[in-house]
Amino acid sequence: MKIAIIGGGASGLACAIECGRKAERENKKAHITVYEGADRVGKKILVTGNGRCNMMNEKELPYFGGGEFARFALEKYNVESNLSFFASMGLYTRSDSEGRVYPLGNQASGVLDALRFECERLGVRLICSESVTAVKKSGSCFDVCGSKYDKVVLACGGKAGVKGYRSYDLLKNFGHALVTPAPALTKINVKDTVYVKQLKGIRHKGELTLCVGGRRIASEFGEVQFTDYGLSGICIMQLSSYISREAAEDIRIVFDTVPGFSYTELQKALTKLKERGSLLCENILTGFMPKKLGGIILKSCGISLTSDASSLSDGQIKALVSAAKKLTFEVAGLRGFEDAQVTAGGADTRQFSSKTMESKKVKGLYCIGEMLDVDGFCGGYNLMWAWSSGRLCGDSLI
Repeated sequence: MKIAIIGGGASGLACAIECGRKAERENKKAHITVYEGADRVGKKILVTGNGRCNMMNEKELPYFGGGEFARFALEKYNVESNLSFFASMGLYTRSDSEGRVYPLGNQASGVLDALRFECERLGVRLICSESVTAVKKSGSCFDVCGSKYDKVVLACGGKAGVKGYRSYDLLKNFGHALVTPAPALTKINVKDTVYVKQLKGIRHKGELTLCVGGRRIASEFGEVQFTDYGLSGICIMQLSSYISREAAEDIRIVFDTVPGFSYTELQKALTKLKERGSLLCENILTGFMPKKLGGIILKSCGISLTSDASSLSDGQIKALVSAAKKLTFEVAGLRGFEDAQVTAGGADTRQFSSKTMESKKVKGLYCIGEMLDVDGFCGGYNLMWAWSSGRLCGDSLI
């Protein structure tokens, strides 16, 4: 059995290892070749988790796109199974309070080394600096770079962070449909940048609510980072995954800058500060948030920063409370693929088997990982999908 895996990333390497191990167990011959366009395999693994590699997450969260399609692979090759998979290669892990799993050595290079060494042990052939631009099928065989293969696995990843990505053409050439790719887990552009430009570099924790056409879609708690074009931060990236699949124009992010206070509690606290006297308005919110952010909220209410806080009317206090609890940004769109961590969209999962990852249209053709229309939140969920889908496919190849 000759097998070609196009793409030497997380899913492709996991697929090669699972396939090689099954052949080893069953004493079968499997000639596995991994083609990688970069000068080495696993380059994206090295930059995940800020170089520490957030491998997976112990907590369960839904996936976007083909979430139901992904369920079988994620349940068969769950966290416990994937931890054992890596432990069998000599790689051990730790988890943090958020359920994020990291290598015990705290370096992504350790994860990649474990995968590479196991591929080497199993006799998997790794061909780097070889971009596969076409795969053709003649009879029961596939032609890849002039060599014949019985089965081909497309593990080319998505468009996120990749210049000149063309791998979707490999799917299209076999008649496969795509769900339009879009950047996900990325930063957000806002329509009116006047305020955010003034806040560039400021970070503040709070609760964010995503509203589309007046409907509440999702909420996240976390630290927002202000940029000259809009908003960033993990909580913003999580919300971007919802936005990437929304076609509506009226998309807003509502930022509760003081989630620890109810409207009534905040109103009482500000009223007490006002009654103390000898306090300028520019300082009335400094006990709740960065001074620049407080200044923007005051300006949005038409309140002069240099006026005396004791002069604030009850109506102005209420307006200030409302603005602090509902600081609203109109979304202009998402940053491009160059800023995205993953791709939303991709190969339509309805055209593949969730039990094997094999195409329903072309026998012997498989697709795994980010190339499929499956993506998850920050925190290890996308690498989890790569390991699980890759291993399920690898087991199905023999």
